[in-house]
Amino acid sequence: MVKSLQKQSFQSFHLVIVDNHSGNGSFQKLSEFYSDDQQITLLETSENLGFAKANNLGINFLKKNYDLYKIFMINNDLLFQDDNYLSKLMHFKYKKNVGAIGTNILTKTGVQQNPVFEQTNLVRVMHQSLYFNLFFVFRLKNIFFNRFMKIPHNKVSHQRNIANSKSEFFLHGSAILFTENYLKCSVGFFPGTFLYFEENILKIIFDKLSLKMVFTPIAGLYHKEDQSSKIANQDNSFKIKCLSVSSRKALILKFLPVFFVKDLIRDNK
Repeated sequence: MVKSLQKQSFQSFHLVIVDNHSGNGSFQKLSEFYSDDQQITLLETSENLGFAKANNLGINFLKKNYDLYKIFMINNDLLFQDDNYLSKLMHFKYKKNVGAIGTNILTKTGVQQNPVFEQTNLVRVMHQSLYFNLFFVFRLKNIFFNRFMKIPHNKVSHQRNIANSKSEFFLHGSAILFTENYLKCSVGFFPGTFLYFEENILKIIFDKLSLKMVFTPIAGLYHKEDQSSKIANQDNSFKIKCLSVSSRKALILKFLPVFFVKDLIRDNK
């Protein structure tokens, strides 16, 4: 990812790489490659903070040390295939009510991951929370849910539902440009989750703040693999636990008044 980023025609940025306690020598290798690069900062956590908090750590560093509030959050398993991608993205014009921008993200199977057409209304969020929490607490087999709750089997693997409505969407979490309209009042991702539902919750927060997510069909991002999901899939009980906790918090956020939500995501300078 870094090598492809260094080929971009737009180079007016500072890159923060967060090693979220990988434990596989990545930080040492990255230090060998980039410790002397003034354009790159390496951060290493002392424990696995989860997706949201690890990304917020990098966001906080850029805000506090470089006074930057327009920050592109990107996973390490993405590649820039168009050398002008960043230039197009950085010159994209948006209004003051836009808090996040997303572009095309192409997978190795040729699927476009952005935007994610899924509802985040109260009924949908309640449905998800009920399903994942019952699954975790009672350890019931999928066939029970399929028969009595009429939920497709693939919901257990956190597949997005694209059948209900294509008028409502949120942005895929692997590559999101946060604007100053959002980061001036927020830490970034909602810090109360470890894995899963980060994008759903982000959409709920944006709705509370009357901010918009915008999708623009800029091409040039290739998603090589989904490493977080692959790791989680190795332990199904861990995955269901994360899904149950995150879905509950999404439901709670739906009920909370705006001032409580603002307090939960406030950037305490």
